[in-house]
Amino acid sequence: MSAQGIDHTVIRTPDQRLRVFVSSTLAELADERKAVARTITALGMSPVMFELGARPHPPQELYRAYLAQSDIFVGLYWQSYGWVGPGMDISGLEDEFRLSGGRPRLLYLKAPAPEREAKLSAMLDEIRSQGRDAYRTFHTPHELGRLVRDDLALLLSERFAAAGPRADVPAPTGPARTEEPQSIPVTFTSLFGREDDIAAVVGMLESPGIRLVTLSGPGGMGKTRLAIAVGETLDEGVNGRVVFVPVATVTEPSSVMPRIASAVGAVAEGTGSSLDALVEHFTDQPTVLILDNLEQVIGVAPELDELLARTPGVKILATSRTVLRLRAEHEYAVPPLAVPALPSEDDDAEVARIAALAAVRLFLDRASTVRRDLVLTPENARAIAEICRRLDGVPLAIELAAARTRLLDPAPLLAHLQSVLDGLGTGPIDLPERQRTLRATAEWSVGLLSDAEARLLATLSVFADGWTITAAANVSAADELDTLDLLDALAGHSLVTIDPSASEPRFRMLTTVRELAAERLVDRDDRSVIERRHAEYFASIMDTDAVPTDLTTPWADRLRTEEENVRVAIAWFFRQDIGRLPHLLRSLWLYWQTNDRLVEGREWVSELQAVADAAQLDERARAEVLFTEVVTAVAVGDDRGAVSAAATIPAIIDRVEEPALRNALHLALSWSLPIQGDFEGSLTEATRAYDGFAEHDDAVIAFAALTVGMLRTALDEDDEGRRFLREAADLGTRFGNRWLTAGARTQLVILDVRAGSQAAARKLLSEILDEVDGPQLGTILVCFALIAYAEFAIAEARPLDAATALGAVRGLRERAGLIAWPIARPGEARLLSKVTEHLGADEWAAAQDRGSELRAHDALDLVRRGIA
Repeated sequence: MSAQGIDHTVIRTPDQRLRVFVSSTLAELADERKAVARTITALGMSPVMFELGARPHPPQELYRAYLAQSDIFVGLYWQSYGWVGPGMDISGLEDEFRLSGGRPRLLYLKAPAPEREAKLSAMLDEIRSQGRDAYRTFHTPHELGRLVRDDLALLLSERFAAAGPRADVPAPTGPARTEEPQSIPVTFTSLFGREDDIAAVVGMLESPGIRLVTLSGPGGMGKTRLAIAVGETLDEGVNGRVVFVPVATVTEPSSVMPRIASAVGAVAEGTGSSLDALVEHFTDQPTVLILDNLEQVIGVAPELDELLARTPGVKILATSRTVLRLRAEHEYAVPPLAVPALPSEDDDAEVARIAALAAVRLFLDRASTVRRDLVLTPENARAIAEICRRLDGVPLAIELAAARTRLLDPAPLLAHLQSVLDGLGTGPIDLPERQRTLRATAEWSVGLLSDAEARLLATLSVFADGWTITAAANVSAADELDTLDLLDALAGHSLVTIDPSASEPRFRMLTTVRELAAERLVDRDDRSVIERRHAEYFASIMDTDAVPTDLTTPWADRLRTEEENVRVAIAWFFRQDIGRLPHLLRSLWLYWQTNDRLVEGREWVSELQAVADAAQLDERARAEVLFTEVVTAVAVGDDRGAVSAAATIPAIIDRVEEPALRNALHLALSWSLPIQGDFEGSLTEATRAYDGFAEHDDAVIAFAALTVGMLRTALDEDDEGRRFLREAADLGTRFGNRWLTAGARTQLVILDVRAGSQAAARKLLSEILDEVDGPQLGTILVCFALIAYAEFAIAEARPLDAATALGAVRGLRERAGLIAWPIARPGEARLLSKVTEHLGADEWAAAQDRGSELRAHDALDLVRRGIA
């Protein structure tokens, strides 16, 4: 063959692949280098990296030789400029970049980089100024791996296209039909708070016995974003394929299989079905299909079941607002992002706590795209936390709210969120139409319901903060089993969720769903009937006449769970049936007293008192109002209101026929008379209450015994005081009321200190701490414990500890809107005098200030250390 006939095309042996040189500092980007190496290898190329093997050459000579033999340059940069070798003016990192000219270059910058070295910044500035190389920003190794994968694939496509069509291959004359799998979509935003979810779902899909996982949840919860992140993780680790198949635009179940076949490159021959083509295509190759947005074509479930049965290597990760209800299905309910508790203080520690939570991180990240200067501060932390809480941690809602910060600071934005459904505007135009607004998202989900399901959903909107099966059945006037079936269906549609922390099954609705459901309820003829049923049901829970006296704690626990529903019910009675309120508010007094709700209770009672005359209440109802008014006024320091209300009690008390109410009025008088210094009269009234309650075995006798014991102590009748206080503690234990038990014991500590028995006082304080240091800390009770400890500390000549404890009492009461009980005021005044006698003015002030900043748990830790 002549020389002219020789084909000089380079034919590579199979071991010769495109070489991709990876340039970066080694230590700070070690994980990123590994991610890039995996990506390069997965694409059938060879990563060229300094650390892949030891060679007998100097480092500078080695990386230059490696670079000379490479086809593509990938540069990774973060904060370090890198090592500067002997005789060099620039680092090896910059030297590699300069020597890479003539090769395709892909550059990536890791963000954030708060400590980027000046020399690296200068190098990057020079690259930008030359305008020859673009770069992309990344945050995690996973994100970087995906970017490099897509960019290398695009680079090869561009190079191939630039070479032009082969002369001996005819150009295509019609639209091409791809037979390559559809890759995972590129995302342009960071993902927050889903690390545990990603790990859990990946673990499920890697389990041999799990073939189908459905990510369920209402619209806007981030199911698609989570599925993509799971796919990216699997794509890097599995020996197989991950194929993303969007089906949101598919409206018929019969079109789903052709869509999957098109996505994976499975071609149906002749009249063959897409399912058969998929079975033939997959054979035994491990593949994970991500089917996104299946809820509107849920009828395809049987075909998916058959596909799994005929293709052992295939697994499916589906996203859907509705579960598929296949036996092979494993549901993973995508939770909302963690939302913060409202900050109790405006300080840096609270800001740091809030800043770590995913919902807040998402809000700040998305807000930064429209307003770079918005950062979390002590001043705006409460507003941002409340925004995230009000939006239930739903990612889409938080993103829409963050976009509003272009015009509104967090506090004004919070004020505008009266309606979550319509108050957040429209999202980016690259979102699907059903996710442009929260209303569209919610309506899409509700539109999938049957008539019975939609009707129950609207009925359930009357509940303010969740409900039980029994409550739902009562309000909807339905059988509990039928209600349970419908609730199960609504949960399957991701419109209600089950609270896993509740002691019995308890269901909730997201705010967006509840608002839309409430709109549907407004249009119904039976709306008023449903609202009445709701109020009556929760009235039955409030009413202590229906509560056995040995179930005080379960009753309080139930009220604590149902607080929001109770508030809605009380508001309904104010509007529709005010005559029921005097008894209900009297019933709630014991709950308010022991659960730090006295200020709220006082507001309800004051509102009722203002309309009592116009409501034409009967004498019994007026007596109940007087009782509740006195006991709440005493607790919040409204001495004038307490005295005024108490002054009218003697005129009606003898006409009250109900023994329990008559005894309660005597107790109210005993609490108010010390305001005017009448401790003897107070003791007389308290004793009458005690004797009356004892005669009828009423649980409130424990409060009467506590009152008598404290009055006897205030009158220096210590032995009698001790007897009644011990009885109060025993009764508290009998009725399961830890508040009463611990409250009586704090007064016994004071008597032990008076008697010089410090050892007994120390032991009793230790027992009290076990009672009061729980999840629900009543301010009154904690203050009792701190005052008892201050008595103990001053008796041990530790006035600074006593002063700090009294400062904590002051701060806790001020924050709760409470004041010392009139019965206890003289004793507290004497204690204060004893403490100040041992301290200078500056020492006293400093200890008071230090104590006033303590929260309840911290203050109790002070006691714990003091008695150790």
